[in-house]
Amino acid sequence: MPCKLLLPVDGSEGSARAARHVAGLARMVPGLEVHLLNVQPPGDDWMTRRAFKPEELARMEQEWAEAAIEPARAILKAAGVTFSEHFAQGEIAPTIARLAKELGCDQIVMGSRGQSALGGLLMGSVATKVLHLAEMPVTLVK
Repeated sequence: MPCKLLLPVDGSEGSARAARHVAGLARMVPGLEVHLLNVQPPGDDWMTRRAFKPEELARMEQEWAEAAIEPARAILKAAGVTFSEHFAQGEIAPTIARLAKELGCDQIVMGSRGQSALGGLLMGSVATKVLHLAEMPVTLVK
């Protein structure tokens, strides 16, 4: 039975390190099924709705998601790793944990610190929340 792994990324160097780690794992684990994920935070506050038309906001969010996923995509492709891409919008940590469960992932591998300016002292706040919310093992890559 293949091992399923979720790799949430945000375009940060921490995400790139996690993608390189997953590329290494793929060489050691035949049939590793990798799910690459970017979650965009909700952009539905009243200021955002007032400033942008819904279709403009959707286009911008897709562009941000594509930019965030591209470094990890390039790393995995260069290593010959086959993967599926997923884009979501919502609260980041709960969305990561929920999608890992829905996709039937055996593990989550992610950077320990991302692009959030509100990160914790030792680990990013998203990583800390995913550790608490996920029902499967979580590997944090430093």
